Amino acid sequence: MGLSTSLGTAISGLHVTQTGIGVVSQNVANAGVAGYVRRVVSTSDTLSGATIGTSSTAVQRLLDKIVQHQLWQESAGAAYTSTRADALSNLDKLFGAPGSATALDSVYSSFTTSLQALKNDPSSYTNRTAVLDAASQLANRLNGLSAGVQAERTQAETKIGGAVNQINQLLDSLTSVNARIVQGQTDQATAGLKDQRDRIVSELSQYMDIKTSEDARGSLSIVTGSGAQIFDGRPAVKFSFDGRSALGPESQWSPNAATRGVGTITMTDNSGNQIDAIANKVFRSGEIAANLELRDKTLVQMQAQLDEMAAQLSSALSDREIAGTAVTAGAASGFDVDLAGLQSGNSVTLDYQVTPGGATRRFTFVRVESGASLPLPASASGDANNTVVGIDFSGGPASVAAQIQAAIGGGFTVSNTGSMLRIVDDGAGNTRDVLGLTARPTATSLSGANGSPELPFFVDAGNGNGAYTGSFEGRSQAVGFASRITVNPGLIADRSKLVVFNTTPATPQGDATRPQMLLDRLTKGLRSVTNAVGLDGSTATSNITVSNFVQRVVASQGQAVENAKRLDEGQQVALASVQSRFAETSQVNVDQEMATLIELQNAYAANARIISTVKEMMDMLMRV
Repeated sequence: MGLSTSLGTAISGLHVTQTGIGVVSQNVANAGVAGYVRRVVSTSDTLSGATIGTSSTAVQRLLDKIVQHQLWQESAGAAYTSTRADALSNLDKLFGAPGSATALDSVYSSFTTSLQALKNDPSSYTNRTAVLDAASQLANRLNGLSAGVQAERTQAETKIGGAVNQINQLLDSLTSVNARIVQGQTDQATAGLKDQRDRIVSELSQYMDIKTSEDARGSLSIVTGSGAQIFDGRPAVKFSFDGRSALGPESQWSPNAATRGVGTITMTDNSGNQIDAIANKVFRSGEIAANLELRDKTLVQMQAQLDEMAAQLSSALSDREIAGTAVTAGAASGFDVDLAGLQSGNSVTLDYQVTPGGATRRFTFVRVESGASLPLPASASGDANNTVVGIDFSGGPASVAAQIQAAIGGGFTVSNTGSMLRIVDDGAGNTRDVLGLTARPTATSLSGANGSPELPFFVDAGNGNGAYTGSFEGRSQAVGFASRITVNPGLIADRSKLVVFNTTPATPQGDATRPQMLLDRLTKGLRSVTNAVGLDGSTATSNITVSNFVQRVVASQGQAVENAKRLDEGQQVALASVQSRFAETSQVNVDQEMATLIELQNAYAANARIISTVKEMMDMLMRV
């Protein structure tokens, strides 16, 4: 090998080691920087004529792309679970620790305990006052819980809007970084740009579930987990959100803009085409998906449980049950019941038995005042054993009978005499047998001549303190009732009405009939709970006492919080595991870098020594 060849080889080696030392220096300097990926210099041998050398071909980042993609998916999942867990934990604090003085179950228990004391001594002014105080605390607790649920929904709405704005900013930031990567060389600067791009994508994965890919030029493409493309070298869509400032129980999402009471996310592509991202289920994980689920499902169901609790609490104390009178018509048998006292939202139930087999079924007929209130909302529907049908009473009793006949079909005969409704079976064997016919009108007065012990104990503050009847006129009275329930002002003005329900003859002040009825209706009377509340994940109608319903709602809420926490803990473990796997290759190990630095320094010294030796030999030759 000639001197010039040796000199060229040493110089090329010197250049490579200098580049390597610079990369090691940068690795060490950024060892603790989040998002920094360790770099190495890839080298190759060169041969030019008789000259052999070495060159640095590229500065490469050391990372496992498969693990990186998994990391972004797990990041979306962790953001989803933590968002839900945090929101439900806030509500758990609002509900209070079970058994504490301010917990919902404790406040309800105080109310039933005060009724027990009043039953034992109905004439006691102190006991009457205690009942009204406990009832007011219960109503106020339901009001506060409803407000808390809606505050969480409003916060979710705000967070959705903020996340949408952040996504647009991140996609815009990706555009410039991605363009510089495509145009640049494979050097330190480009490696830094790729780190920057990865950090942007990592932040984006917090808001939504995404999948990424690169083309031959290194340009990035991003699609959502649902398959919608959002970036292809530049933003493929623009996100927008028409958020609302404050949500109430009636504010719910709908694909119909005319009935939608909350914001929706719209995706507009570069051609101006728009799609509803929520309707098309674009968001399946990440912070946005969690907040959408909280706003439109989890918290809506929680509000429904509170509303059902308020409705059952009110109806149990105010609704009379008028059992039908048994009648026969030839071989047919059935019942008569008077519909005169029914108000909008009140119901009539028909219980029957299917033969052979003996299965029992029910039809529930709900009074509405006009066809505009039909069909009833999905929240009013029953289950396989209870068919709920809205009946328009505006056409009079004959029209009511005709509508009921059309609803229940053959096997029954429906007729009326004035307000008296009659339903009988067909008298044939092995078909259907009528078991019962019951009307449930709401009592609207505290007492009266020939009065009944039922009374409008709790009323609707949003309806002029009118009785709760479950009306569907305009909208369901049950929606948001927990935020409006209050104790009847007439009871507060005249506590004697807790005992006196009959004016002619007057109920004695020491009569326990009404207090006993109030207590039994809450603790013993079975109530039909709609499927809208989704207790224990069930969609069936339940028959339980009000007391048991309160306990199940509290237990269900507590279980939901625990489930959310456990899910989040598991997801955080999964995320930490993937982060550890990713760090094994991408994270800087200072000890490893120091060892590499020593190798490079030795190589640098060796190349420098060759150059020095060649110089000495050249000088000697020049002196000859």
